[in-house]
Amino acid sequence: MIKSVFRQMSPEEMHIEGIEDIKMIHIYDLTGAARPDGKYGVTAVLVSYGDNKQLNYTENDYCFSEFINKIFEVYNTCEGKELITMDETTRQIMEAGEVPRHESILSRYYEAEKLKEPVLVNASTLSNRFCPLVEYLIAGLYKTMGTDVEIIDRKSGWRGSGRLIIHVGDSNRTVFFKVFEINDSTFSISLNGFLVDNGDLLINVNLYEDAISIMYKSEASAIEGSCSFKFGKTDLREIQQIKKDGEQIFYDVNSYENTFTAENEVEDVVSATSKWLIPKDMKPWAVYRLPFGLTYLLYDINDSSQEVEVETFCGVFLWQEASCADIRGWSVIKSLQSGLALKNEAFRILNLSDNRGYIQSTFLSGTGSRYKEELEGKIVFIREGV
Repeated sequence: MIKSVFRQMSPEEMHIEGIEDIKMIHIYDLTGAARPDGKYGVTAVLVSYGDNKQLNYTENDYCFSEFINKIFEVYNTCEGKELITMDETTRQIMEAGEVPRHESILSRYYEAEKLKEPVLVNASTLSNRFCPLVEYLIAGLYKTMGTDVEIIDRKSGWRGSGRLIIHVGDSNRTVFFKVFEINDSTFSISLNGFLVDNGDLLINVNLYEDAISIMYKSEASAIEGSCSFKFGKTDLREIQQIKKDGEQIFYDVNSYENTFTAENEVEDVVSATSKWLIPKDMKPWAVYRLPFGLTYLLYDINDSSQEVEVETFCGVFLWQEASCADIRGWSVIKSLQSGLALKNEAFRILNLSDNRGYIQSTFLSGTGSRYKEELEGKIVFIREGV
């Protein structure tokens, strides 16, 4: 059956489509930067049209792109442009045909060519990303149960499948695992062959901007537990707990100091093939290397002018062995004159590399409106270092 091709427009889209007979346009910077084409700021546009109607959108609002495109369409086709009320800066922008875009961590992606289909497959990295975590938990849980274990072989397969051969006591045991991506931030890992022949272990992993949470449970062995890592500028806080038959048998809290300083270089902690996966032209504030193949880099950058203060926070989960980086963060812009602060962008980027000179960036769920409209769900394939 053929589905209907008609889509119901939102109220915002209907109002925008109704713009005609423009009387006044004003383009300004909501955060008080000196000019609309200044380095930082949030562009806003006010238009008066028809019979005393007005619409006002900022670049963070839903439908901002459609709003701007409609204004240019009406402006470029109308007669008597000189009768439209505008200040000189606004008129220059309208004649140029493009509203200024302010600098952000995503700037280089907006004008890049977008792909409809990925060149590199994300699912192919899942087993390489999480196999070290499986090894870490297996070794730790066996040790907690009073048995030393040695990992003697590892195989990573396609779409999250993997196999470990471990030496326990006087014999070898084969453990199979499978990684599932539940959503952009949640992963599930299932194992068989854990502790006993038909032993199961289910692991759930959640990623946040500045933390990773891991929970696990084995029905066959009556074991459940969790570990979490909270990343800060000065230290990393770790919490571990394990229960057996409903009773707590292990609990530990540790803090690890950030040793990455202003004298360090990114190349000190990131391989040459991985450095292109992390934000370009930014130096991390803190770097933590976890015992399961994960490097976390925390960026908290402040940049100020006489008019505007900008803070950009960014957390990077870097799996160097898997050539994969999960980047998430946000930027806040504050007008020093008015005190007004706006969250300008929130972003999620998944960078993959095939180690042949190319990086694939996939933009996942974010909250910034311009990010949503122009980048979310898009794929960019670029050469390393560009």
